[in-house]
Amino acid sequence: MEDQNQPEQRRSIVIPYVNRFLTVIDDVILVWVALGIIGVAALLMLEAITDFIYYTQHSISHIISDLMFVLIIMELFRQVMRQINRHSFSLNPFIFIGVIASIRGMLLTQMKLGMGEAEWEGAVFQLGVHAVIVLVLVVSLYVYSKGKLEDK
Repeated sequence: MEDQNQPEQRRSIVIPYVNRFLTVIDDVILVWVALGIIGVAALLMLEAITDFIYYTQHSISHIISDLMFVLIIMELFRQVMRQINRHSFSLNPFIFIGVIASIRGMLLTQMKLGMGEAEWEGAVFQLGVHAVIVLVLVVSLYVYSKGKLEDK
């Protein structure tokens, strides 16, 4: 009887070491992802600054696009930091990313329309789709937040 329990006991001794090893690997990968996200955000900010310095008529839409994209990337960074710090998972950052991305799309479409770079019908359709996405995401955030409050 004792011989059968011995392999189980060995397995239970090894499992904490394997868990610790995999947790360290997970942390290392998350740190590299976080550093990569910061690097991409810095490059986009540098590009936005150079667009601002070497300003042309088309630079405004590009600068706004870059800055909004930096906001999206930083929301992703915050989610990675939550993972590194072992916080509980939340949908909020992803809803925020969706709202920012849709607002970015609305701004870019509106600028293209104002500069005559887009057709009226297509641009209005795009604006409508982005507006509906923002509305759906805001309602989702409200429902999700209300549900989390009721769970507590």
